[in-house]
Amino acid sequence: MARINPLRTAAFRMTLIQASLFAVLVAVLLGIAWWSVSEYAEAQLRANVKTDMASLLQAAADGTLDRQIQQRVAVMPLGPDYYLLADAQGRRIAGNLRYRPTATGWRTVPLQGALGEDNTDADEVHLYATRLPDGRWLIAGSDNRSVVELSELLSRRFLEIGVSALLLVLLTGGIGGWLYMRRIDALGELAERALEGEADFIIARSGKDDEFDRLADRLHRMLTRMHVLMDGMRQVSSDIAHDLRTPLMRMRQRLEAGSDPHTDEARLRDSVQRALAEVDDLLATFRALLRIASVESRQRRSGFEKLNLSALFDALAETYRPVAEDLGQHLSADIDANQHLRGDQALLAQMLANLIENALHHTPAGSRIHLDLQGRAGRLVGRVTDSGPGIPAGDRERVLRRFVRLDSSRSTPGSGLGLALVSAVADLHGIQLSLRDAQPGLVVELSFPLAA
Repeated sequence: MARINPLRTAAFRMTLIQASLFAVLVAVLLGIAWWSVSEYAEAQLRANVKTDMASLLQAAADGTLDRQIQQRVAVMPLGPDYYLLADAQGRRIAGNLRYRPTATGWRTVPLQGALGEDNTDADEVHLYATRLPDGRWLIAGSDNRSVVELSELLSRRFLEIGVSALLLVLLTGGIGGWLYMRRIDALGELAERALEGEADFIIARSGKDDEFDRLADRLHRMLTRMHVLMDGMRQVSSDIAHDLRTPLMRMRQRLEAGSDPHTDEARLRDSVQRALAEVDDLLATFRALLRIASVESRQRRSGFEKLNLSALFDALAETYRPVAEDLGQHLSADIDANQHLRGDQALLAQMLANLIENALHHTPAGSRIHLDLQGRAGRLVGRVTDSGPGIPAGDRERVLRRFVRLDSSRSTPGSGLGLALVSAVADLHGIQLSLRDAQPGLVVELSFPLAA
């Protein structure tokens, strides 16, 4: 079997789609996280500025404001904290900030550095301005270098996490796709072996009851049915060769005898009539074979409809009751009313008719035949029971095959296809067919699927 290119498999395409969706999801989640952290850092920055402003206002009340600002600027002249004490016109008195205040409250302005000098990544400063009782301006602020540095750190870490996660998804998806391909290849190899004619293999389940186990079950049933049908075709070919050879030979002998120039007209006419009877029997046999093949192809399922099975049983019982009386037999029926089923009415009628006719033809005079249909405990079961000689246990499965006739029935007319058609119709409708001993006689049980 040709090897599959992993890059052109559905598993690989699904992995790429999952990786793409995961990348988008990670990008969205990391963006939300980055925005949340940045907002929190900025809120903390302003909280620190408010704390500084409270401390400076206390120093202004104590008369030590100028000294406090000078001390803080001396410790950190280039930020990140900025202070400005200006006169009423906004001219700087003390501090490390180049800014001319115009209004009180919060302001976010571009950073010009501490007195114009800036060697950081900060690009803006958050300021809080207020006016002292003597009219002077007091401003405290902090630049956003910590926020910028945190953003850069988060961006690097998020990029590393995203790339790692993406690689992990691709790796796990690739491993998952490889495992899927292995199991699919195993099932495909078994299918190839089946196509090559091998029959002795088992499609093993993993025991996980997953989709592959369900696929293995369906494939096993399909291949099993395919082999059954192939065996049936071989059997039919063999059976036709054996069972039809005798009537063909008889017909040839009769025609050959009739072609003798010394044969009188009466004998010639008799030979032709017997040959025509043999031809009619052969044609009936082929019609039965074609009907069985049509049923087994399951094409008739398209014509399924809901039907009254009880009415069908009643109609057949009424039809065959006088026939049984003419043969010296007794046919009785016990049928539950209003039992329904989805199926092909013509085929179901043919199936039941074949069972009743088998019971009539293969039981002696005085036999009793009983037809019943019972719906009990969630089951719908039909039976055809007779009090005749029955069928030995070892032959009950065999008689459902084509052209099988027991020694006891060789003297009666027929081709051995009646029960084969019954089996085909039962299989088409999902009916469980079983043959059991009626002590005495035979009971054919039909367990119908309940109508939805």
